[in-house]
Amino acid sequence: MSVLSILFVLAVLIVIALAAYALYLHLQLRKQEQRREIQLEELKQEADKQRDRINKSIQVIAAAMGGDQMTLTEGAMRLSVLLQSLGLSEQELEPYSSLIKLAEATAHIPILEDWKKLSTKQKLAFDKQRAELEAQYEDLVLDSSKKLLNKTF
Repeated sequence: MSVLSILFVLAVLIVIALAAYALYLHLQLRKQEQRREIQLEELKQEADKQRDRINKSIQVIAAAMGGDQMTLTEGAMRLSVLLQSLGLSEQELEPYSSLIKLAEATAHIPILEDWKKLSTKQKLAFDKQRAELEAQYEDLVLDSSKKLLNKTF
């Protein structure tokens, strides 16, 4: 066999090896893309489930507010957080801005353990502030909560 024949065979073997490696990489890439598509679909399904949970929570809280089962402040705080977690635009949030405004106006009032630590005098002062703010926003907040009933985002 001549040197030229040996070089030709060697070149063919190299091309075959590179083609096989390229095919292997292509198959790996396709598997990776399939895994990514599956992960994206799982993430989308989980996001849809989370959005459904948020929408159900909004319905429960809006109904509770209309039925005097919670204070307007508590409802506004909860709804404000839920609505903002949906990533809605300012334009989409506008009909519910009174909820956000009441939540912001009362955000300084301690809750849970911090509330328990307050003296009776401090609690009465905060309750008075809360009642005044609720009276100021009552009609708008109740209107916003009614708009949320049977609304899905």
